[in-house]
Amino acid sequence: MFGSLVALRTAMEAADAAARADRKETGTTVSVKLVEQQVERLLMITEALWNMVKEQHGYTDEDLMQRVRAIDMQDGKIDGKVAPSAARTCPACKRPVSSRHFLCIYCGRPLSGDLFAR
Repeated sequence: MFGSLVALRTAMEAADAAARADRKETGTTVSVKLVEQQVERLLMITEALWNMVKEQHGYTDEDLMQRVRAIDMQDGKIDGKVAPSAARTCPACKRPVSSRHFLCIYCGRPLSGDLFAR
């Protein structure tokens, strides 16, 4: 019986903490929730696209896993991350620009490159 009371009290404290957190929702918490919603939406879109590719072209889940592993190994280690892309040189001003940018941060010229650069 003592264990049941402790469990009940713990559950009630957890519910109370959740209620307090809901009442004190900050801008950061709202931002995190929005990001979580966006990630969930992107996961659904990705799953729908993958199912279409499988149905229309006959690929398998194993084909996808092999491709994911190959991309993961591009930096020499399996860690669930893609290696950052190397900086590029702007063709106009010849300055180095991070691969994250689509425009040169110095002269504003559009840069060509990998759409998946990180």
